[in-house]
Amino acid sequence: NKWLYVKELGIDIETEVHDKNKTWNDLKLNAREDELLTMEECRILANNKEYSRILKMDGSSDNDDFFIQQPFELNRKKGYVAWFGAVSVRVDLDCYWGPQGSVPALGVRFKRKHKK
Repeated sequence: NKWLYVKELGIDIETEVHDKNKTWNDLKLNAREDELLTMEECRILANNKEYSRILKMDGSSDNDDFFIQQPFELNRKKGYVAWFGAVSVRVDLDCYWGPQGSVPALGVRFKRKHKK
């Protein structure tokens, strides 16, 4: 996998979304949720012209949505998961998705702390 260093956040992010059309449960993301982007990280990346272009968070692709950390504790308690999506007319965060749901454009993109 290719990784992009984001200096402002001190993290590396996978440039490609993978494991599409699989559910949160299929991917066993409960155990890896801390490796997913947060809502705030998505906001920063999507609002940065260079990063959003490289990561296809700028609406240039309607086939690269990805799971993110659930930002709301109430939704987490109810079993909902969250994801980021972008199409040509908008950027979206969905925070009430069922962990058993899948769509062809939805996959996963991991992050890691940048190693100097």
